Amino acid sequence: MVMSRVLAKKLEIHTQPFWVTFGSAAGTGSIALNSTNSNLIRMSSRLASELRMTNQSLINAQFDPHSLRLRFGPLLGILINAHPQVNQEQVFGVITKFLDECAIAGQSRGLRVAVFAPEQIQMDSKTIHGWIREKGKWLHTHLPFPDVIYNRITSRRVEQQEKLQQKLERLRNHYRIPIFNEKFLNKYQVHQILIRDPQICQMLPETYPFHANRLREMFRRHPVLYLKPNNGSLGSGIIRVLKGDGKWIYQSATPNGTLTRTTNTLTEMTKILTRRIGRQPYLVQQGLTLVKLGSRQVDFRVLAQKNRLGQWQITSIVGRIANNQHIVSNVARGGTLLKAADVLADLGRIPNKPTVTGLRNIALEICNTFERLADGHFAELGIDLAIDQNGKVWLIEINSKPSKSDDTVTNPTLPTRPSVTRLIDYIFFLTGLQQKKNHSPPSPPVKSRPTRRRK
Repeated sequence: MVMSRVLAKKLEIHTQPFWVTFGSAAGTGSIALNSTNSNLIRMSSRLASELRMTNQSLINAQFDPHSLRLRFGPLLGILINAHPQVNQEQVFGVITKFLDECAIAGQSRGLRVAVFAPEQIQMDSKTIHGWIREKGKWLHTHLPFPDVIYNRITSRRVEQQEKLQQKLERLRNHYRIPIFNEKFLNKYQVHQILIRDPQICQMLPETYPFHANRLREMFRRHPVLYLKPNNGSLGSGIIRVLKGDGKWIYQSATPNGTLTRTTNTLTEMTKILTRRIGRQPYLVQQGLTLVKLGSRQVDFRVLAQKNRLGQWQITSIVGRIANNQHIVSNVARGGTLLKAADVLADLGRIPNKPTVTGLRNIALEICNTFERLADGHFAELGIDLAIDQNGKVWLIEINSKPSKSDDTVTNPTLPTRPSVTRLIDYIFFLTGLQQKKNHSPPSPPVKSRPTRRRK
C-alpha cells in the first residue's frame, strides 16, 4: 500500500509487514510512504484481490499495534429472502429504498453494505456472492464473509430451512460472526417468556393455544375474544368472536375488508372456528375494550433498536388507526399512521392516559425484560402497545422483523430514516471499529511485488 507519512502516523503504524483484513478476508501488507498530506490509500491489485475489496470513496481504517492488524470496514451483510430482479427499478422489491439508504448511509460513514440471499453463502470459499451499491447501482460481486450479519429474511419457511440454519450456526460459532434478529418470534413463546416477569405480565392479555374447550372457558370471563395464528404477521388470519343481540358473531380480516358470519349458539360457532383453523397453530386471546378515534380502533407501534452504546433506545413511536373496514390496524390492511402525540391528544379525556414518554418507557422496559429472559441476539424490535378505556397500557405483540417498506416511513422528506442511522451506529458498536479515522480506499490499484506472508 501507498499512503502519506501523516496518515501512517495517524494510524500509528510503526511496524512492517502486518496483517490487513476486510471482513473475514486477510492478507499481509506493507506500506510505502510519501510526503503528501492526503488520506488516500492506494493498494496493490494483489492485496485488493486477496481482500476482495473494490473502490470506495470512504472507508474506515484502524490499526491494532498488539495484533499488528490494519482493519478496513466494517463490512455489514444484510441477509434477504432471495435473488433480486436486476432488471426492475425496485431490484429488492418493497425493501429496495431501505437497502439503498443502508448502503448510502454506510458509505458516508466508511462502512460497506453487502446484500445477499441464503444460497449465496459459499462456505467452501468463505465468501458471499452478493450485491454492493456503487455509483447508484447494485452490482453483483464476490465478497468475504461480513463482520456482522443482519437477518432481514421475511419468510418463516425460508428462514427455517435446515441448510440455511446449518450455515448460520457455523458462521456464528466457528467464524464468530454476530448475527442479530436471527429468528422470527413465536407469539405464544413470547407470551410464556414475558409472563415470568411480575411487571410485564400485568400488561399481557390472557392468552392460550386454541382449543374448543378453552374457547368456552375464556368466554365465561371475556365478552370478546381474538383468535390469532401463532406464527402470523401483518394482521393476516386474525379472527374476532363476540356475542351480541343473542347471536355469536365471527369477524375475520380479508384483503377486501371484514368477513362476518353469525350463529345462534356457541357450539355452532366453535364448529365453524375448528373447521376454519384446522391444524394451524392458533391462539385464543382476551379481547380488550380499547380506545378509539371515532369508530376506528387505535394502537401504537414502537420501534426499539440498540444504539451506539449497545443499549436499547426508542427510534420511533406512531399511532396506527384501523381502516373502517378492518378489525386490525396494520398498515398492510389499510391502517393509517399518525404521530403518537397527535393521536393521544385526539383521544380526549381518558383516566390515567399515558404520555408519549410513558409509552416509550414501557417499551424500553419490555425490551430489556425480553432480552434478559429470551434466547437469541436481537437489536431491533417492533412493539405493539394499546390503551384501554381506563388508560391501562397493554402489550399486544413483539415483532422481530419490523416492516421496512416505504409506507411505514413517517417522515419521507428525510434522506435517511432514523432506523438506518441507528442500525449503522450499532454495527460500529458490535465491531469495535471507531469512526475517527476515515480514509479513502485503494484507487486506482498500483503494482507491487507480493510481500512474504508471515508464518
